[in-house]
Amino acid sequence: MVNMRHHILLALGATLVARVGHADTKLDEARSHLETGIALYDENHFRGALVEFQRAYELVPSYKLLFNIAQVEMMLQDYAAALDAYTRYLEDGGPEIAPGRTAQVIAELARLKDRVGFLIIQTAAGAEVFVDDARVGRAPLPSPVAVVAGRHRVTVNVPAREPVTRVVDVPGRENIRVALAVDAPAAPSIEPPSQKAPEPSSSAGPSSAVPMYVAWSITAGLAIGAGVFALNARGDAHDLAALRASYPVTPDQLAVQRSRTVRAAAISDGVTAAAVVSVGVALYVTLTRRRHEPKPLQTSAVELQIAPTGVAVTGRF
Repeated sequence: MVNMRHHILLALGATLVARVGHADTKLDEARSHLETGIALYDENHFRGALVEFQRAYELVPSYKLLFNIAQVEMMLQDYAAALDAYTRYLEDGGPEIAPGRTAQVIAELARLKDRVGFLIIQTAAGAEVFVDDARVGRAPLPSPVAVVAGRHRVTVNVPAREPVTRVVDVPGRENIRVALAVDAPAAPSIEPPSQKAPEPSSSAGPSSAVPMYVAWSITAGLAIGAGVFALNARGDAHDLAALRASYPVTPDQLAVQRSRTVRAAAISDGVTAAAVVSVGVALYVTLTRRRHEPKPLQTSAVELQIAPTGVAVTGRF
């Protein structure tokens, strides 16, 4: 099995080298990293080979290199990374991939999916999320995190707070929901207004309305976005249900549609939460501005009127 993979690796490497073998600094550098990676693979130095292949892909993002990367990830038993690389290989290569190679990769994907599970991590918005000490992003995450079946450590971190960690066991092909309660970043303290009435100033005017308009504009945009993403998530869920009811259907098709549905639902929930927070901010800005708007000053006037019947004094106070 190893010899067969090595043969495929060399063939793909030679193809890419021939493709980029003209005078270009970046392409020459990519070719050098590719050749070094093949040599390291031949010496069973898989970690070094992975670094070289990834660097070559950064310089020349050819879909063929994704196959090389997936092969090395398999040797390192990082099945979640191999699953991602193989999936991207099929998506980016499309019809350019030979049918025999496509069938081979699909078979590998089916085998890998038994060894990969998914973490659905729920925590405070803005918290940094780590899985096995590797940063995966900030909450809310756009999609579940793929991990190798087994035990994993999930950590969320908020500045000025103690990190919260949980260890979970993740079986293959299952979605494990991990909810970690953590305080959101502390908001700056707001001093209460002074009880002493401010002295009137002829130059003082009402506070700017720009922040209020901006806050409500953002809120409207988020609300529209939440509706759009909710419709998309509902459509993906409907497609998944229709796919389940159709025949024939492959496990790979179901898995891809299920992953798309989960991702759409997570994005919809995140945008909806952001819209709710934005409503609170907009209300606060609006009420604060109205409270500080100066009331119109009433002017007093006195008028002396002289008539044939006498003298009268009129005025308003």
